[in-house]
Amino acid sequence: MSYLERLFKFATVGALGTVVNEGVFVLSSEFFPIALSLGLAIEASLIFNFILNDMWTFRDKRNGSYLKRLIKFHGSSYLGNVIQYLTTIILLIYFLHIPSVCQGLYTLFLDKYGQPTVTLLFTNFLGIIVGFLVRFFTSLKYVWA
Repeated sequence: MSYLERLFKFATVGALGTVVNEGVFVLSSEFFPIALSLGLAIEASLIFNFILNDMWTFRDKRNGSYLKRLIKFHGSSYLGNVIQYLTTIILLIYFLHIPSVCQGLYTLFLDKYGQPTVTLLFTNFLGIIVGFLVRFFTSLKYVWA
């Protein structure tokens, strides 16, 4: 399989994972603080993406047990996840015009989200894009190498 074909498959899985990520983020933000909702969304999409990538994108490159690949995928996605998380949080702080550190901490870690859903979707989507390339290259070079 060519590099571009694999990148296309990885991007397709990522696009589907984006839907999972955004859905979990928006739905869980009704019940949990933003910081927790974002973590849940990232983890849900990470597991979803691993399953599809393992079955489709990198099927021909499986090496080791399923659990070992899952752990390696988590590890390889860590940097991309941190980048996504921080980007989304920083953009939320910017777009919500949070006036102080105390208010920011309260809004992100203790309060349920009370702003328009489009702000959540937009900031999280930008975070997802920023983390995408990191996840692809670490998956290609580490998980299914």
